[in-house]
Amino acid sequence: MEERALFVRDGDAFVGTILTQGSWDPGAANGAMVLALLGHCLEDVPTLVPMTVSRFTTDLVRPVPLGRRLRVTADVVREGKKIQVVELRLVAEGAGGEAVEHVRATVLRLRDADLSGRDDVPASTTDVRPADALEPVAEAEPVRQPGADLPGFLRAVDMRRARRRDRPGYGWWVRLEAAVVAGEPVRPTSLLTLGFDISNLIGLEEVSAAVTMINPDVTAHVLRPPVGEWLAVTGDTRVNPALGRGVSTAELSDGDGIFALTSVSQLVQPR
Repeated sequence: MEERALFVRDGDAFVGTILTQGSWDPGAANGAMVLALLGHCLEDVPTLVPMTVSRFTTDLVRPVPLGRRLRVTADVVREGKKIQVVELRLVAEGAGGEAVEHVRATVLRLRDADLSGRDDVPASTTDVRPADALEPVAEAEPVRQPGADLPGFLRAVDMRRARRRDRPGYGWWVRLEAAVVAGEPVRPTSLLTLGFDISNLIGLEEVSAAVTMINPDVTAHVLRPPVGEWLAVTGDTRVNPALGRGVSTAELSDGDGIFALTSVSQLVQPR
């Protein structure tokens, strides 16, 4: 049986499978799947000391096409033993062989140091656990319903819509169920970056088919890597019709609490 994977390697490039297909355009990839690939490639960039992601800012310049060769390049623009800054670029090869940039990301990594147990390090100002405010996974509504015509990425992730128990609204439970790159283990940074784009439109009950709300960017500030197979996405979306734009802000959490905070912009326009 062929392995289920988001991308397959093609020489020095990747090709997105149907499992990356997004909901806005059947010929383009879902943003979360693209960010999972960038997270995979980021782990190939060495650091001078142990480091993990602290900030991940992505500009989704153009939709990422399915079936085309995609190359990811990484340039270290700031190297050090406390801070590293990496620029990632995803380019797609055109019909004539030209390379066109589709995604650009700037990643800040900070050194890891265990300071637990010290009484001179301040405690967090809150111990809120957003996942506790959602219906449990077993009670949440799966997006996959029998007979539903779903975009390909929903065959790669198990997404469940969960009502909030602390106030009106809902959030998401999300679990990756496919390899990011065929034949390769899922890397921890992919599990982290996967959730960033799922913050888009968080909290909205529905979006009319008469409009699109495409996000051209996503930014995440990361406290730590996630733990466990399920991540929870909670937050709110605000829309300004007078300017035709929106902003989503969300908390990504697991059973141990919040591990990242995200913000996403939307371009709102009639179809």
